[in-house]
Amino acid sequence: MIDSSIVIIPTYNEALNVQPMIEKLFELYPQISILIIDDNSPDKTSMVVEALQKLHPRLFLINRAGKLGLGTAYLEGFEWALSKKFKFIFQMDCDFSHDPKDLQNLLNELINQNSDLAIGSRYSESAIRTKDWPVHRLALSYTAAFFLRTFTGLKTRDALGGFKCFRIEALETINLKNIISKGYVFQFEINYKIHSKDLKIIEVPILFSQRVMGVSKMNFGIILEAVNVILILRIKKFTDRLH
Repeated sequence: MIDSSIVIIPTYNEALNVQPMIEKLFELYPQISILIIDDNSPDKTSMVVEALQKLHPRLFLINRAGKLGLGTAYLEGFEWALSKKFKFIFQMDCDFSHDPKDLQNLLNELINQNSDLAIGSRYSESAIRTKDWPVHRLALSYTAAFFLRTFTGLKTRDALGGFKCFRIEALETINLKNIISKGYVFQFEINYKIHSKDLKIIEVPILFSQRVMGVSKMNFGIILEAVNVILILRIKKFTDRLH
């Protein structure tokens, strides 16, 4: 099944991580495809990828004009992957906070449990699985996940997790042009819309590590966007305009 799968990885200033990540993925899964979506990184991340494309025919790159947001990067990647008819579509971070070895487990669980979306979960089974995270970041993330479950009815414990595997049919049910999130809260919005379609979401336990190299892009603006998007989505849900 890996040969009909693609991994979508958005990047911004990930020149230190992108080559090790690409090489590790192809070492583990020689038949997989990889799509890097770079937001015109000042550190020339895209140039690293372009050099690697000469060695890897299954490596693809979308260069964007600037820093347009994580959510819009994934949407562009989804639309590209859907047009190519990949059966399974992964998304993950470039910084090794998601372990490439876990891709196979996500896919296996998706298929074995006949699910539509498998989420690599930091908080499933009543345990917290994070490594080397600052206490304040863990508290913020866990509190946000609890709030989302309580306020929206989404049962997913790790509603903001960014390590996922979709069936193509699940993404095809969603009007991607109606996604309103630009940043990290996109992770919740896509889960919420799949949940609203009565599709099956499962959580697969993973160990989430602090990034290996580079600088975290988490900031207070992300929290403000999250609150705004959640309120809009709930209003749309109650007025039957969530499509």
